[in-house]
Amino acid sequence: MDNRKRKNQLKIYLTDEEKEIFEKKMKLANCKTMSHFLRKCVLEKKFIL
Repeated sequence: MDNRKRKNQLKIYLTDEEKEIFEKKMKLANCKTMSHFLRKCVLEKKFIL
């Protein structure tokens, strides 16, 4: 793990319905891993605060 660029881990809990939606959106976004999908959603999107 010393060679890893990303060393911080997050854990979330979802209902079955939320997990199903999550997986469908992950597939639509062409992301093969949850990590990639979450980084794409959080780091590449612009938020209006």
